[in-house]
Amino acid sequence: MIIKEKPFNDWQLPDTDPNKVVVAFDSEYQSGTRNHISIGGELIDVNQRQLEDIISIQLGFNYQNKSSTLYFIKRDPTDPVFRFSNVMKLLKTYLRKIGVYKEVRKLKKFTLELWTFWGGVDLSVFKDYEKILTENSKNKKDTSKIVAIHSNTVFTSQSVKLDVSDENRNAVRISKNDKLVIRDMTKLAPGKENLAGLGKLIGVPKIDTEKWDQEDGLPKGYYKSHMTDLWKNRQTDFIDYSLEDVVVTAKYGTFILEFQKQLVQDGFGDFKPLQLKPSLGSIVAAIIGCENTKWTSWIVDEVIKLLNQLDRQKDYTKNFESFLRAICKPEVKTVKGKVIRDYHFDELPDNPTSQELRDWLGEHLDFDKIRKGYCFPRTDISDDKSHKHLVHDMTNKIDVPLNQMFLDAVNAYNGGYNLVQDTGIIPKGGEKRDWDISSAYSEAGHLIPDIAPGLGSAKFKEFHNLPISRFGDIVKATEKMNGPYTVGVGIFDIEYPKDYKGFVITPKNVAGGPRYFRKIHQVTLPYTDAYTAWICGAKVFTHRLSFVKQAKIRPGTLDGVSQEGHIQDIFQKRREKCVHGSPEDKMNKNVVNQCYGVTAEGLKKKTSPDYNNGRPYYVPFSRITNPLKAIQFTAITRLHIITLQRAIWKVDPSTIFLNNVTDGCLTWTKEPLNINEIIQSMDQITSKENPLYHDMVHNYFDGKYIKRKDGTSQETANLRTRLTFSRDNQLSAMVGLSKITPEQVFSDYLDQNRSTINVVNHQITGITAMRHEAKFQHLQTSWNQPTDLYFSFDMAQVPTKYHKTGKFVYWETRPYNSEDEFARLWQPGRDVLKYGVWYSTDYALYFQHFFTELQDGYKPMKFWKIDKKDKDGDSYLHKGTEVYRNWAFYVARNDLDTKAAYNLITQKFNENGWTYIRGSEEHDLPQLQSFRATVRRIQKKHVKVLPNYVLLHQESLI
Repeated sequence: MIIKEKPFNDWQLPDTDPNKVVVAFDSEYQSGTRNHISIGGELIDVNQRQLEDIISIQLGFNYQNKSSTLYFIKRDPTDPVFRFSNVMKLLKTYLRKIGVYKEVRKLKKFTLELWTFWGGVDLSVFKDYEKILTENSKNKKDTSKIVAIHSNTVFTSQSVKLDVSDENRNAVRISKNDKLVIRDMTKLAPGKENLAGLGKLIGVPKIDTEKWDQEDGLPKGYYKSHMTDLWKNRQTDFIDYSLEDVVVTAKYGTFILEFQKQLVQDGFGDFKPLQLKPSLGSIVAAIIGCENTKWTSWIVDEVIKLLNQLDRQKDYTKNFESFLRAICKPEVKTVKGKVIRDYHFDELPDNPTSQELRDWLGEHLDFDKIRKGYCFPRTDISDDKSHKHLVHDMTNKIDVPLNQMFLDAVNAYNGGYNLVQDTGIIPKGGEKRDWDISSAYSEAGHLIPDIAPGLGSAKFKEFHNLPISRFGDIVKATEKMNGPYTVGVGIFDIEYPKDYKGFVITPKNVAGGPRYFRKIHQVTLPYTDAYTAWICGAKVFTHRLSFVKQAKIRPGTLDGVSQEGHIQDIFQKRREKCVHGSPEDKMNKNVVNQCYGVTAEGLKKKTSPDYNNGRPYYVPFSRITNPLKAIQFTAITRLHIITLQRAIWKVDPSTIFLNNVTDGCLTWTKEPLNINEIIQSMDQITSKENPLYHDMVHNYFDGKYIKRKDGTSQETANLRTRLTFSRDNQLSAMVGLSKITPEQVFSDYLDQNRSTINVVNHQITGITAMRHEAKFQHLQTSWNQPTDLYFSFDMAQVPTKYHKTGKFVYWETRPYNSEDEFARLWQPGRDVLKYGVWYSTDYALYFQHFFTELQDGYKPMKFWKIDKKDKDGDSYLHKGTEVYRNWAFYVARNDLDTKAAYNLITQKFNENGWTYIRGSEEHDLPQLQSFRATVRRIQKKHVKVLPNYVLLHQESLI
């Protein structure tokens, strides 16, 4: 093996720890094996990286800032494959070089903190990676300390014991007790930056191999995919290129440590020196978690009120202590081998004065638990086997919710909002303009009050089974608290007026996502969402509604605002002192933006495979997950979107809203909208109806409710959620489209009547799959997965009528009337949109027929293009059969001449070479007599079946 060494003197960590070395790590390889394996039921041509394909590994070592050094290890084809012992032996070399090896050998514990980027790719270069990442690789039942998400983002939830041997089975140790901690910069990168982006951010630009391609007369991108040739032709350049990724990883990780240290100095969080948090979310969680523990007088006042309500005549002391045990934090200690929880009740006098009680509560109340309404058990001191101390919670359950509101809020969580109102190709003319709520989630955070769900609910006089006429009474009652922003959760029936033309954004979880209906029954919602429906004219029947105990926000100030709102305000002000786009600016921005995300962590019940056993587990709640706050963040943004809609309609009542998302909308107007007029209109609405919003925007956001973004007067494609663009590139929300401009989508696809674009996604196996799936064992497999992206609608609403614009059309849509209508229309609508060309004038009439009859109660025929595949699962051989059956129903319903119809379908089979399939076998096309019998049988039974008009038109039958 070739080993090169290079000083790295400018790598200086902000702290030192004699028990830890920081190791930045990367690898270079070239996948050398082609194979065909079954993935998702299809045989896929793949590249597979074997251990012999690893060209080199690169490392950076830093022990107490002593002569930090970069190392490059190149293996020849005849050398043994890499093992983790190569790292350990090189670490020994480094420690000897700086003269500390003998001291380190004597340590009781020594930790290697390994920094990577997308670490699963690099960790799997070692032959013994499974053993390294699992303390007991024989027992796959144990919960893993390794967290592997997004395939190859890998970090440890707690340190892993290192047991390393070389190829001769000789133990390779640094100290008596070596530990491994892994941190992956992928989870610490702002805005999903790649490694090149992080390098640019910290001033280490990525080396461009394409200049070497050009100098050596090779095709563009050659060296990037032929690393062995780069080594043969340019060894010095290869070493510089490969070490650069280690430099970026080391310097970016150091920047995060410096950021954490600054947070501690500024009083945010309890970050320990030289202990990198595993993710940006965990940094924000640490900040919020620390703030949640802080004393506040209003919670103490509420506790005293509740204590005063206890019955003093019967078991007062017992009730007093029982009540406080649920909301106080005990001192946990061991006495004679028994775990004791001491609540320090003995420190209170028998009859404490008001001040003595207040002082005692201020010291012993668990403000964090009270603010969240739940706690996790101390599993390190209990026998509870459903969780493991400091290890990922595998159950997605809170063990000790203090009341029903927590579970109601979990059921009410829906996330963001994203709907297309008018879909298709919007013609030239007028102005299409994108409007955003200014700092939507930051605004929302400024309007969420400090809450105490741990103390139960604050009940108004009546909140069970309130008739529609009484919802106004609730609105009036909440004016005494925080108006529309009063935090509560309940179960409602909601019905919007039939003539309502605005956004219907009252969500209900149906079919795996938030859906929006004009009539909703038994829907769990935050009060703010119910209020938003009410101000839109909806009728609201209240089955049950509870309001959490909460502080009262003082208008125009942060008094009474949640910890998240305070944090967002502080870090927004920190941003204003930073250079725009600097690492500090991006980190402060991340704190502002993630205050919402971390409160919602785990609520969607997403799963991820466990590294240790391969089985899926729920992505767990974080220690600051707070569903009451999470639902409030999104409910507030929906209220503000409705306020924006109303304000725009006051300025221009003819405005068409093409689509809207959680924090903004796209409008189409004859004349350009004036942003100042919209702001003035919002000011008028909020000053009268919503003074908290009005004062907050003026005091903390310079009076700017909204910001004006992209605009165009050109022809615009508005085809489905987040697929909005114009010919002049002024609007370009392109979903999964990359390496193509909006102009090219028009010229190469839409103008050519092409209904799909083939998108190629590059896939790579994750480290968990490499461990547990036989076909991927120790083989990192990569392949290109082509998928068809349809230029159509997502059926989030019901298409009603179309408008011709030359060769294109655009469609008006409406909300589903009910959950029942959604169940009937949604899936058939999505299926039929896989046929024909949705945005084409030529097909519009047939789509219109289909949707009209679907709404009239006709049942569609089976969509064989969607449901039927051949043996390999990748082609559509049943097309002729599908056309034949749809044609028979069409002929029967329209009473066409059967002989002429039969001759026409026979001609189509001959022209296209179709086969007729009955069951699973090919047969001759049925004879005319059989065709006639089928048509008569359909007519006799009066079958209310809906033929696929789009398919029949596509085949020129109608």
